[in-house]
Amino acid sequence: MEEMLSTDELSEALAQVPGFSRLAPEDRAELARLAKRITCRKGDRICWQGDIWPNVLYLASGRMKWVVLSPDGKRQVVFTLEGGDVIWGHSLFDDLPMPATLEVQEPCEAYLWPRDLIVPVFSRSVEAVWDVTRILVAAMRRVREVVYGFAFQQVSQRLARLLLKHYRPAEGKSAPRDLTLDEMADMVGTTRELVCRVLYRFADEDMIRITRTRFVFTNWEALEELASGDR
Repeated sequence: MEEMLSTDELSEALAQVPGFSRLAPEDRAELARLAKRITCRKGDRICWQGDIWPNVLYLASGRMKWVVLSPDGKRQVVFTLEGGDVIWGHSLFDDLPMPATLEVQEPCEAYLWPRDLIVPVFSRSVEAVWDVTRILVAAMRRVREVVYGFAFQQVSQRLARLLLKHYRPAEGKSAPRDLTLDEMADMVGTTRELVCRVLYRFADEDMIRITRTRFVFTNWEALEELASGDR
């Protein structure tokens, strides 16, 4: 876990974040002073699906994921969030329950503001509010891509996209297997058994090599063609 950001360091980091970057420097400094720092371990939940969570969270480091739970307990990862991302809680805008659970995927450092602290500051800047609108529209478009993928793409295509996005591989280079089969299955909407079979099919087709702890990406171009639907 990285060391805690000072107030000045947090203010400087926020200056690079959409929405916050539109605020006056003194307003960013005020939010940096008011922020509540939280540290999280893998598997922690920031909020649960169904909670009223009217907060904003800046993810300084680590990784989180949005997880939708079905009534019968099935899990589906909608998308992941990385250091530098900001989470605008849905309840902040409508006081309704959160549509998904925000779960920690890797150890995180984050900074949180409740509605009564952040809304008055953002209300001072029309440009900042407009940026937030763009952020929310972009999130809706990401969800649309996920829904489209589940509706129209095969598991092999979704899994290829996950490998490329999560590991950002260079051809011939290896990457640690930091996702379990269950986690990969949650992210592509299938079972761990099918994920295992498809991974070994990729290996049989010389797109990847699989060891107990690492993936080696042997044909990045073929994997990218599969992910894009050209193969």
